Amino acid sequence: MASAFVDHMAILIFVGLLAWAAVSDFRRYLIPNSISLSVAVLYPAHVLASPLAVDWQGAVVVAGAALATGFVLFALRYAGGGDVKLLAATALWAGPEKIVAFLLLTTIAGGVLAMIAGNHLRFLRPWPDGAAAPDEAAAVKLHGSVPYGIAIAIGGFWLAAHLGLR
Repeated sequence: MASAFVDHMAILIFVGLLAWAAVSDFRRYLIPNSISLSVAVLYPAHVLASPLAVDWQGAVVVAGAALATGFVLFALRYAGGGDVKLLAATALWAGPEKIVAFLLLTTIAGGVLAMIAGNHLRFLRPWPDGAAAPDEAAAVKLHGSVPYGIAIAIGGFWLAAHLGLR
């Protein structure tokens, strides 16, 4: 009974960290390393408290593959560093069993977000034009980037719901 409570609390904290990452990425195009690190460090609590067996070795392999792939995308400037780290940390929670569904949902959410971002997201920001951005890097990102941490969080929310319901 106590371990089920710990597992549910770990999943709830996981959801809170993803929400924090999404808000941070939306507002500042920045996902703090502390969030991604916290998502990864929280995972062992889930593994130890889960009422069902967790393939943690497979999850480490999946997260490593996500990090390696993300590193290549970052080097080619197709992905931001914070997005890559958050995706890898969340992939750890998905493991081999749920990684395909998690990545598919995250990709779909990212595509929808990209379509919206072209016209509408910039008007919802506290600095809708580049002149009011907090720094030049943020102004440059405003015109060509998608806060993909939101899409990763959406995929992670789905994942958390599935982990919590089993």
